[in-house]
Amino acid sequence: MTSETDLSRAARPAAPGRTRAPEEAARGEARALLDAGLALMVAAGGRRPRVADIVVAAGLSNDAFYRFFASKDALVEAIVERGARTVVGYVRHRMARAAEDGPEARLRAGIEAVLRQASDEDLARQTRAVLSNATGHTPRAAHVTVALVDALAALFAQPAAELGAGDPMRAARTTAGGAVAALQYWLFTEEAPGRAETEHLVGFLLAGVRAPDSRRR
Repeated sequence: MTSETDLSRAARPAAPGRTRAPEEAARGEARALLDAGLALMVAAGGRRPRVADIVVAAGLSNDAFYRFFASKDALVEAIVERGARTVVGYVRHRMARAAEDGPEARLRAGIEAVLRQASDEDLARQTRAVLSNATGHTPRAAHVTVALVDALAALFAQPAAELGAGDPMRAARTTAGGAVAALQYWLFTEEAPGRAETEHLVGFLLAGVRAPDSRRR
């Protein structure tokens, strides 16, 4: 689950008087720390690594670590946020590929893209490590799951509207929440959803999108 790093949240300003590395080199160091932290989290089944192990794996120093992250919690928050952004980016990509096939195909592609995080073995290990750290530990990390659902809902709202949803945003949020909940279930049972399970969930969520708006009855 790798992506370009947004340092605006994760990085801490350099201490007064400290010479800052050129921007690109600094970004490279931050990416190395994030990649090392994620790799160690995956290897440890989601457990948080020590700062000492992270800097060794990244080939950097403690000073380099604290130039970008105020604490280990700050690094983990950045890893979780990056992972969520990567999932959203992948879902957006898969939906765009289905753009010519209509709203149902776009929404189906989006839901299937979410579940692929559990069906692909390598993705599952990385996503499990990320989500296991998005359910507690620090307030901001705990909010990442909510932000993930909201970001997916924003992608799902337009096809939901085209499919006739009475309240497209509500339908999109419910669909996104259902997809993320199913993803978490499959990740933490450590089983991959088969085609039958995926088809059932997609059909169930599409039927919900098309269901009459209860407020209009």
